[in-house]
Amino acid sequence: MAKRGMKVEGVKEAERAFDKVEDKVADLSKAHKAEVDMLLSDVRSATRQDTGTLVSGWHTESMATEGHFLNDVPYAGVQEFGWAEHNIEPTNAIASAFENNVGNTETVYADAIREIGESAGFNTK
Repeated sequence: MAKRGMKVEGVKEAERAFDKVEDKVADLSKAHKAEVDMLLSDVRSATRQDTGTLVSGWHTESMATEGHFLNDVPYAGVQEFGWAEHNIEPTNAIASAFENNVGNTETVYADAIREIGESAGFNTK
């Protein structure tokens, strides 16, 4: 019986492309920043406003693995999450912003992943 074989070409190139994708996916800070910046106006508009200090105190930052909403006003957490003992209802501004923008959030990350794939030489849709 004759030996049959198969030769696969491009394995090294594929491995390099996958390594490039893996390195870039490890740091999605740019996509996280785009997401939280996109949601910032919704967070501000859902925040209680008296003097405007709390609303204008919101800002964002991102790291490799996540984005953050920050507020320098000391009572921001109480307003956002509530305080039952003091009859302060939560605004849930951050959670509401995410819930109201699911499609937009998906688009931000889909675009980021597509860009990473294309930079590694993959055809993406």
